[in-house]
Amino acid sequence: MRKLLFLSLLLPQFLFATEEPQTVDTLATAEEEVDNTYLLDSINGSQGMVFLEEAHAYINVPEGYCYLSKEKANHLLSDYWENPVSDFILGCLVTDSAKIYKDVDVAFMFFFEDCGHVKDEDASSYSYDEILKDLQKDVAERSEERVKQGYDACELVGWAAQPVYDSEKKILYWAKHLRFGNNGLEEASDTAYYDETLNYDIRILGREGILTLRAIADMEDLPVVDEMKSIIIENTHFNEGYTYADFNPATDHIAEWGIGALVAGKVLAKAGILAKCSAFLLKFWKPIAIALGALFTFLFKRKKRE
Repeated sequence: MRKLLFLSLLLPQFLFATEEPQTVDTLATAEEEVDNTYLLDSINGSQGMVFLEEAHAYINVPEGYCYLSKEKANHLLSDYWENPVSDFILGCLVTDSAKIYKDVDVAFMFFFEDCGHVKDEDASSYSYDEILKDLQKDVAERSEERVKQGYDACELVGWAAQPVYDSEKKILYWAKHLRFGNNGLEEASDTAYYDETLNYDIRILGREGILTLRAIADMEDLPVVDEMKSIIIENTHFNEGYTYADFNPATDHIAEWGIGALVAGKVLAKAGILAKCSAFLLKFWKPIAIALGALFTFLFKRKKRE
């Protein structure tokens, strides 16, 4: 799909450059230019210690990985994987075996939500089956908005990995199986295509908010992502003074929601929350149920390998 978009931009140059009829060779030349554009778009990421200033956190970039800045992460998300640009993303981790953006198979995106200290006493009291039903309904509603904006329709197929909360490490993680398609996902056609996409979510709870890691990959990469997540978690930390254990009940703000809401991605509107919402959220969410920041409910597509 992305190659076709590039190709449509290049073809007019050939159409107006000559009055001779266009040939297969002309089209092949245009496609070759597209391929060269891909090959020249090399990855230049960071290694070693990377500080996430907004999150009061840092990453010891593991061996075999590199960190891409916000701009580079959005370049991958938007220009290659056909997602809307995210204002919330801090950056992402990719394997350094991918030398050009086109070859990236898996990316771990980083976000931060300064929502306050999330209490976890109720972590075991949620029915994640019921939450899944609510999520599927919400995704269906948001899919209609995606289509209106020119993006593929989206369906939440189910859990790729059910939510699990590690009470010792204060980490919550789960995975969603998403299906993106060009025809509303309702009926098959000769021109239909589908992308089976994995969104693997990790929430690291801190003193003042939540550090979010989201892996975007093909569904077939679930075993690889599951293994990678352990390595990345072990190398991602809040700064001293900003960990979950550093919470001071006398001075620190407590979040208006608990563990279950982090999975559900929304909470009832309360005093102060609406003021923090962007126009994007207000446009697409019902007044009584708004997102925990667009980063928690954003559906990322992983463009199908060519």
